[in-house]
Amino acid sequence: MTGGQVAALLLAILLLLPGGCFLYVGIGLMGDSHMRVAAEQMLIVGIVILAVMGLLFWVAFRKRRPPGPNTSGP
Repeated sequence: MTGGQVAALLLAILLLLPGGCFLYVGIGLMGDSHMRVAAEQMLIVGIVILAVMGLLFWVAFRKRRPPGPNTSGP
């Protein structure tokens, strides 16, 4: 694992908590008619944070292609 992959994994794990909390609270507030706009905004923020987290997990666990043969001539 490269340093960039380790950093992506750590950042993805750190984003899991705020993304999940925004999503959970946004869903909880959807039932209140006075807080509906705030709930929709919280849902959007939570989904965006979790999408970035998914991208970072993909970066952390993707398979690196082995380097190809040296194509530069003699």
